[in-house]
Amino acid sequence: MKFQLRDSGLYCYSSGEWQRVGGWIEVVARTRLSNKKHGHGALLQWKNMDNLLLREVVYARNLNGDNARQIRELLVDTGYLLEPGNISWTRLQRYLLEEMAKAPPATIVDRTGWHNTVFATSSWTAGQAGEQHHFVGQLSTSPILQEKGSLQDWQAHIGRLCVGNPLAVFSVGVALAAPMLQPADLENGVFHLAGLSGYGKATLLQVATSVCGAPTFMRSWISTSNGLTAVSAEHNDMLLALDEIGLAKPEDIDTATYYIMNSASKLRAKITGDLAPQTHCRTLALSSGEIWFSEIFQQVGKQAKAGQQNHLVEIPVFGRFGAFDDLHGLPSSQELVDILKRHTRRYYGTLFREWVEHLTDDIDELPAYIQRETRKLLDLWVTPHMAPQVIRVLKRFALVAVALCLACKNYLVPWTEASSVQAVEKVIGAWLQNRGHIFDSEEYRLLIRLRDAVVRWNHRFSKFERGDYGRMIGLRRDVDGERQWLIPKNTFLEELGLPSRYMRDIEPLFQRGFLDANEKSRGTIKIKLRDRSERFFALWPDRIKAYWESLPDGDGLSQFPTYPSIDSEVAENE
Repeated sequence: MKFQLRDSGLYCYSSGEWQRVGGWIEVVARTRLSNKKHGHGALLQWKNMDNLLLREVVYARNLNGDNARQIRELLVDTGYLLEPGNISWTRLQRYLLEEMAKAPPATIVDRTGWHNTVFATSSWTAGQAGEQHHFVGQLSTSPILQEKGSLQDWQAHIGRLCVGNPLAVFSVGVALAAPMLQPADLENGVFHLAGLSGYGKATLLQVATSVCGAPTFMRSWISTSNGLTAVSAEHNDMLLALDEIGLAKPEDIDTATYYIMNSASKLRAKITGDLAPQTHCRTLALSSGEIWFSEIFQQVGKQAKAGQQNHLVEIPVFGRFGAFDDLHGLPSSQELVDILKRHTRRYYGTLFREWVEHLTDDIDELPAYIQRETRKLLDLWVTPHMAPQVIRVLKRFALVAVALCLACKNYLVPWTEASSVQAVEKVIGAWLQNRGHIFDSEEYRLLIRLRDAVVRWNHRFSKFERGDYGRMIGLRRDVDGERQWLIPKNTFLEELGLPSRYMRDIEPLFQRGFLDANEKSRGTIKIKLRDRSERFFALWPDRIKAYWESLPDGDGLSQFPTYPSIDSEVAENE
């Protein structure tokens, strides 16, 4: 059977004449998944009755199977003019299948973000590959990435007002850093901006959102856990902006943060007993609210663990005027907030597209560049006393700074590289000041209790030679000229609030040389006294005192600027 595609539509040669099948339609590409084994189909392109050009990927299993009616309904519903009668649809089916076999190959993707060297979204793709990449389902859902105005408009009306405002610059940086997680080989993370109502938190999220798309790109914590999981997957390799954490259910936030932190949903079973497919996401989230994550976890009877604190970075909102330092000549922070809100509704989305195109231009060199520039920043920021937990968070901060600096080099944002790094450093300073220390959290709590206990215990030891400590807390002796305290096991655990299974908790004390043992599996030292053998924790008190005295400024936070938040003017109406 012969077909002919004309400007006026598709025709079929039958009974000695060309008969019209329907409107203009063509097969752009023969599509399949990247593994080339599954998902075969065709990328169709057609014009509807309003002469609007539409595109959609349809699967061969539907086009050539019992579900072909779904494709017919899709075309007709979108305005494709199909001639009446079943014969017209049968001919169109045959035409599409024949053209699919002849069309050039293309890869389909069903999630946003990186697919080797290509970055795909529901609206566009960037990057070069051996063949075209197309996003599945462009008509089934409205695209989350939208554009309005030009990049120059965004720079003049939004970017310009970010200058001199560290939190605003940082918020833009989070949006730019999200697609760099994969080449940087970093884990997901959440930056949570916490502060009183009216401080400008929501405005900061709107500024970050304008980098990627329309105001609808920003989502809310007010959702079910399944809804938040679906939204996170939708924002794969992109910013996830979440507002109003205080209005969401703590249980839903707990589940959603688990998903974000672990990059995958929890394992669930189908009714049949088989495992349901997991959803995956790679994202940087920017969150805001009046309460802290630690408060939310307390409401569900949990305490934030070290792994969670590596991913959940809580930043107090700071600035002379709520979240801002420079009002750019405006009479109040409320004026600045109102203008930013108005401009983020008018200019958005163009920066992200330009940014991704720059990333894909140098995708082969990007991982090495990120690693090199991140290392430079960490060499400036990391001190000898910093715990690995803090350093992991600093790596994520460094990625934001590297993204901002790279955007500056490509003239995408209207500020300098130096001011980008300074903005991130001020945010780090606020985070560390709020955190209060540079240690792993569990370790810090133990070290603080131990430091206080050393002072409290100082005169409560009997001489070792007596062989009995009576009502005292333990024994003391000199070992190679160094003072050592022997504290009964149960007393030590009780005084420091340690669990009965304590080995994981006290490991940092051995690493720092604060404890000694001749029973490694127990962490204790077994000593024979006059009439019995007893287990003690062997503590070196002078080493503990020397350690705290060696810390710079007592906390090691002085390398970052700090911002007092008291007496700052706030924007009363967000």
